[in-house]
Amino acid sequence: MNLPEAYHAVNAVLDTLDFNALFTGFHKYKYALYTNSEICLDGKMMPYQDAFRGNTAIVHDGEYIAIWNMELDPIDDSEIFAYLLVHEMFHCHQRANGERRYPSDLILLHYPSDVDNFEKKYQENLYLAEAYEKHDQKALQKFAQIRNMRMKAYPDMVRQELEVETIEGMAEYVGLKALQRINFKKFAGIINDYLCKLRQQDSLLFDVRRICYYSGALYDLCLEKYGMEIHNDFADEQTIYEQNPIALDAGPVEIKHCDFISSRFEEIIGEREKQIREYIENWEYTACNAFICGYDPMNMFRVGGFIYCKHFICLNVGGTIQTINASVLLRLDENSDQKIVGYYCAKQHV
Repeated sequence: MNLPEAYHAVNAVLDTLDFNALFTGFHKYKYALYTNSEICLDGKMMPYQDAFRGNTAIVHDGEYIAIWNMELDPIDDSEIFAYLLVHEMFHCHQRANGERRYPSDLILLHYPSDVDNFEKKYQENLYLAEAYEKHDQKALQKFAQIRNMRMKAYPDMVRQELEVETIEGMAEYVGLKALQRINFKKFAGIINDYLCKLRQQDSLLFDVRRICYYSGALYDLCLEKYGMEIHNDFADEQTIYEQNPIALDAGPVEIKHCDFISSRFEEIIGEREKQIREYIENWEYTACNAFICGYDPMNMFRVGGFIYCKHFICLNVGGTIQTINASVLLRLDENSDQKIVGYYCAKQHV
């Protein structure tokens, strides 16, 4: 894989953008493309370093940079790649401006297994998609009505959703605005895909962190489409949704029953419980009093007192950071969402 070639191809696209026009005060940040053996940072090659994990924003040599794993997520289209990197650069911008409204991923794994909540959330998503696609302000008001109902019923968990939308949804919105300027046809294709994702009747509805990427970005795009100025004060504790409220429609809102929600949710829980049992039976157990300190939030789930991590986990063991670069099943301390008492891992990785 030729990292410098990929770097310069995407850089040529990034250099066509006015970052301040995407979001006031935003600017281009340094970025790195990497594999498990080498890194191309700011156009220069260097050996791989352990701090480079995932596609995100990190601190390197005292400054925020965006990083992308070309081994796990190779991108051939330099225009699409530019939009993805703008998303990660906006994470740099959030951190540089003191952003504090981050969701607690480990708490989010506790998301309530309430079918009524998921039925409301699905209807909420349908109204949001309709509001964007049909420019229907009544639909946007009904979206807000249902969301506010859920905020009252599940204040802590819906707060976590709103924080995901604030962090990831806003970064995705800014990235999409970049793509809109780079190639409108590709922008329209992704928007159409996101509308389909909000409507589809499958397991994505239950992947709360992931679907909030789409709902957060589309909410911001709706505000823009309706000519509303988007407020995003990094110093404010209020989320994007709370800083940009929608005037509610006093009329009734319908919550439709969907058979797929209860049946698919039961299937997912059954599949995960089966996985957990298999790992406990077949993997090596290591007692380990530690705290979870690094993880891939998009590839983990929790069942009872166990958290499964697909790619890696970083543990603080008595002040020393231990990284396990493999699938691992963590056994939680019964009184904590972050402290573990041990873990299961395939024997060759222990």
